[in-house]
Amino acid sequence: MANREHVEMLCTSVDEWNRWRGEDPAFEPQLAGADLSGADLMLADLSRADLRKANLTLTNLMGADLHDADLRGANLVGARLIGIDLTGADISGADLSTAEDLTGEQFEETVGDDSTRLPPGLALPGRWLRPFDAR
Repeated sequence: MANREHVEMLCTSVDEWNRWRGEDPAFEPQLAGADLSGADLMLADLSRADLRKANLTLTNLMGADLHDADLRGANLVGARLIGIDLTGADISGADLSTAEDLTGEQFEETVGDDSTRLPPGLALPGRWLRPFDAR
């Protein structure tokens, strides 16, 4: 469950959020299940954030840092994702089916599976573990 203080601070001011994150680099935001739909989170530092099952529908994440974030089951339908850093992020089961501005290169260093929904034209990276591969 999302920490209400974390959600409020993030939605109030990305600049203040980033300043706060800079003061404690080891801090891991608790945003699981948060409704961040339509928020302007451009350039937000969401590294190592717990965003499991978060609603990021139509959210502007342009240039956001999502490295090592947990996005399992998150809804990113219609989200703007140009220039985001997904290095080490777990996007297993996330819905990115209509997310904007994604490239195959952004998935090079992610964790995902065959339940991850990517936009048309983007294929699941071959190295992602699929359930039938684990047998």
